Amino acid sequence: MSVQLQQWFSLEIMHEYFHEQKCTVFALVPLLRTKQLMKNYGIHIRQIENTYTGYVGVKNESKIWEELSMEEDLYFQMICIDSNFNNYTNTSSSLKEDTLLYLSNFQVANRLHTEEPINPENYLPVQSLRFNVSVPVDKQVFVDIKDSKGTKIYSKDSISNEPIVYVDIEVFGSGMYEIWIDNQLQRTFLGISERIDDHCYGIFHIRMKSILESLKENTIPAIQVNFKSRETFWQYLVVIPEDRKIMIRELAIEGEDQISYMGPEEKEVVGGEKSKVFTSPKTIKLQQKIRDHPLLKMKYSNSFSDTILELDMKMPLPNVSKIVSAKENNENIYYSPTIIYV
Repeated sequence: MSVQLQQWFSLEIMHEYFHEQKCTVFALVPLLRTKQLMKNYGIHIRQIENTYTGYVGVKNESKIWEELSMEEDLYFQMICIDSNFNNYTNTSSSLKEDTLLYLSNFQVANRLHTEEPINPENYLPVQSLRFNVSVPVDKQVFVDIKDSKGTKIYSKDSISNEPIVYVDIEVFGSGMYEIWIDNQLQRTFLGISERIDDHCYGIFHIRMKSILESLKENTIPAIQVNFKSRETFWQYLVVIPEDRKIMIRELAIEGEDQISYMGPEEKEVVGGEKSKVFTSPKTIKLQQKIRDHPLLKMKYSNSFSDTILELDMKMPLPNVSKIVSAKENNENIYYSPTIIYV
């Protein structure tokens, strides 16, 4: 009996920063249980540029959802290969060190709605599957743990005058879980039972129930993640060395649509040299490539002649490894400084 590989889902990662918004800085690595499930069911994930496609072997007389009829969901680490990703990405202001981005599919695709867009804004705390839950000491409460399907998998009553309840759900493996106390949701977290890669940026959770229901609609579900670029004030620190022996008559920077940058202001740079600082009048989205670069326009003369000379110099894009932030009115304001030697 022959087996044919058939597609069962696709994930496309987009980012405003990149050319054509193709974000290729992630690799999907299955968690250990998912790796075993993929082997058992003959599942393959193939990456081409910023698109990740799932395939499974289907026998001639079988339906694809029959080959994928598993009760467990799949979890993947999103390994980021770009250390500057958070610099050029509009990440959550509440992003903390012990959190990971959490992405998951929820919709059932059909012929009218084949694509599910996801805004990457949900960052969840990461913890082990053995932990303590803080509870009130003046009354007895019920602590419940629910899995990603909303199923109660663990329950325990608190003990009078004891401030914590110890929970052990190691047997259920890595996944997304919820802590409930007296039927009130307290916290959602990513419970991990294995080592996470140092460069893991997030967890991609494939809810197989939605996938199977989509396939029964004769529709291959397509998931699209859309990252936004960070907006910064672009700054150019123009340094004209004294040994150039020129006199500046006019100095300005023009941005898109001939909008003038603010300035110049005087500022010392590394080495004690003086610079003229120009700042964009509004924040600009960071981009890997742009069509129209800011333009330095200078009129000057030298000590040998009073003739006014002109220089138009294309400004480089900001270096995303050199983003600086400042607190203004309880809000983080970001700047992208670039030193220019003329």
